[in-house]
Amino acid sequence: MSGSAGKKETSRPQFIKPMLAEIALEPFDDPDWIFETKFDGYRTLAVIDEKEVLLYSRNQQSFTKKFNSITKVLQKIKELAVLDGEVVIVDNKGRSGFQRLQNYQKSGEGVLKYFVFDILYLNGHNTWNLPLSGRKELLKELLKKYPLENIIYSDEIREKGKAFFKQAVHNKLEGIMAKKADSVYRPEKRSADWLKIKIVHEDEALIAGITEPRGARHYFGAILLAQYDATEKLRYIGKCGTGFSEKGLKELYAEFSKFMTDNSPFEGKIKIPDKVHWLKPELVCQVKFSESTKEGNLRQPVFLGLREDLNPGEVKYTFAEGEAAKKQNKMEKREVEKKGRQTPDNDYDLQVGKVSLHLTNQKKVYFPDDGYTKGDIVEYYNEVATYILPYLENRPQSLNRFPGGIAGSNFFQKDIDLEKSPAWLKSHKIFSDSNQKDIDYLLCNDKATLLYMVNLGCIEINPWNSTIKQPDKPDWMVIDLDPEEIDFKEVVKTAFVVKEVMDEMNLDSFCKTSGATGLHIYVPLGGRYEYETVRLFGQLIAHTVNVRLPRTTSIERSPQKRKNKVYIDFLQNSFGQTVAAPYSVRPRPGAPVSTPLEWMELNEKLTPLQFNISNTLTRLETKGDIWKPVLGKGADIHKIIKSISEKKTDEG
Repeated sequence: MSGSAGKKETSRPQFIKPMLAEIALEPFDDPDWIFETKFDGYRTLAVIDEKEVLLYSRNQQSFTKKFNSITKVLQKIKELAVLDGEVVIVDNKGRSGFQRLQNYQKSGEGVLKYFVFDILYLNGHNTWNLPLSGRKELLKELLKKYPLENIIYSDEIREKGKAFFKQAVHNKLEGIMAKKADSVYRPEKRSADWLKIKIVHEDEALIAGITEPRGARHYFGAILLAQYDATEKLRYIGKCGTGFSEKGLKELYAEFSKFMTDNSPFEGKIKIPDKVHWLKPELVCQVKFSESTKEGNLRQPVFLGLREDLNPGEVKYTFAEGEAAKKQNKMEKREVEKKGRQTPDNDYDLQVGKVSLHLTNQKKVYFPDDGYTKGDIVEYYNEVATYILPYLENRPQSLNRFPGGIAGSNFFQKDIDLEKSPAWLKSHKIFSDSNQKDIDYLLCNDKATLLYMVNLGCIEINPWNSTIKQPDKPDWMVIDLDPEEIDFKEVVKTAFVVKEVMDEMNLDSFCKTSGATGLHIYVPLGGRYEYETVRLFGQLIAHTVNVRLPRTTSIERSPQKRKNKVYIDFLQNSFGQTVAAPYSVRPRPGAPVSTPLEWMELNEKLTPLQFNISNTLTRLETKGDIWKPVLGKGADIHKIIKSISEKKTDEG
C-alpha cells in the first residue's frame, strides 16, 4: 500500500512490516511527545479482512494459530483494518513478561492479551502519513465499537515522561516508549521518532556455541551469546549459564544439535576457558541481564527463551558506549529545547536568576571517545545544581581547568583575578603560607557561579572540606581508598572493613564513588575539630584497617611502596586539601560522576565508573540526595577516643 492519508485505496488490507524504535537511556519531559507502557511480549500485526483475521510477527511469520484466542476475538471487528501491537501474558499486577509467553506455549497456562498501540489501515484508507496522535484517535474509536475481550487499547500520557517512567519503575514494569506525537508511521524503518527506554535490561542475542557441562549438569554448560555489529561482523557479548531447567537443557540441546559446526562463527579468536562446541548463528534467544560492561559484554545474563519471530540478521549490537552517548546527547538537547531554548550554539547567553551568563565554545568536544561536549557538561551541572550546591556553599574552590577537554592540558587555579572577573562573583581571601600572600578563592554559592566555573573549563568541582566560617575546622573526615594496580573488588572489601571499624566506634559513615578508580568514605563532623585532630583520627582508622587487611592495603604515601594494594589515604584531611564533590563530573573517559551510594549497593558488581552524566540525574530523581546527613551535627571524636582508651585499659 502507498499514498497519502485519506486517499482511497483499492488493495485489501495486508501485512506491513512494522516501524521500529531506537534506544534511549533516560526519560524526558516534552509537550510534543507521548509516552506509553513498553510491553515484554511478541510484536504482532493484525490484518483484519471481511473473510478472515491473520496475525503476523514483525517478520511475517504466522501467529494466527499460535495466538488463536486473540484471532477469534478480533473476528468481531466488521471492518477492514491493520493493527499494530504486542501480545503478552500479564501477572496479577498487570506486568508482562516474555518468559510467561514461553511457558504458555508449553503449558497453555495464562491468558493472552493484545495491547494495540497503532492502526495502519482502515476501511480502504492508508493511515501511515497521519500524525501519530490522529492514528491513536482512530484506533480508540474503532476498538470502542466492539466488545473485544483481552484486546486492549494501549493508553498514553502526554509530555510527562519522567513521572511516567518513575511510575513504571514503581510498578516494576519493563520500561516505557516515547513517541513523537506528530510522527508518521515508517514501515520497516528504525526511527528516532520512537524511543524505547528500558528499566529491565533485556535483549535478543544469537547463540554461537555451547560449552561442555560441568558437575551434575547434563547436555551443556552455557550458551555463547553474539550480535552483529555495524560492519555485519559477529561480536561475542558473553556467555549465559542460567535460566535453564533440566528438561529445558535436554530440549535445547536437541535443537542445538541441528546447527553444530566445526568452525567458529567469529572472525577472531574468542578467549573462553571451557571446551566449546560451535553453532551456526541461526538461533535467536531472549536474555535479561544486570548491565553491559564498558566493552559491551552482558553481566549476569539469564536465558528467557528462543525467539522464533526474529531473523538472525536483525540481531544487532546495541550496547556500544559511543552509540549510547550519541543517543543520550540527543535527549539532553531535547530537554534544552523543552525549556524554551534552542539547541545551544557555540556561544550563547543564558539567564540564571538575575545573572546573564555568556557561555562560550559549547560545541567543543570535551570527551573525545564519548562525544560529550562542553555544552553537555554545562547542561548536566545546570540540572544537578540543586543537589551539589549544599556541598559547595561557602567553601573555597580550587579550580581544575580543562579548556581543551580531557585530551588537552589542564591547570589549577586558586587565585581569582578579581579585576577581570564579573562583579557578582563572591570570593574570600585566605593567607597562603607557601606563597606568603593572600589568595582570593572563588566561592560557589549559587547556580550562576557553578555554571561560570564550568564555562571556564572546570569539568570537576573541588571544594575545601571546611567553610570560610570555620576554615580551620572541616565539616567531615575523608578516607580515600585508592587502588594501586589491584582489582576494584579489593577496594570494596576494604570499604566494608572501614565501615566495620567505624561501626565499632559508633560512627556514621557514608560512601561514594570517586568517579575515578576508588571510593571515598566520609564521616560527618559538623566543624567541631581542627584539621590536625581530624587527620590524626583518620590515621588511627587507616592504621586499624591496614592491620586487619595487611596483604591488600597500605598506608604508605609512596606509590612504589604500595603497588598491588589499596592505598588508605587519610592525608586528605589537611588544611587546603580538596576532594571531588558529590555529584561532580570527573575528567575521565565516559564522563563519570562521583556518586553517593547506599552501603547495600557496595558489591562486586559495582564499578567506579558506573555512574555518569547520562544516568546520575535519573538516579537522583528516584533516590534523592542520600548524603544529606554528611552536612549534619557530626561525631564526638573526643568521646570516641576516650572510649577506645578505656577499653584498652580494661583489656590490659
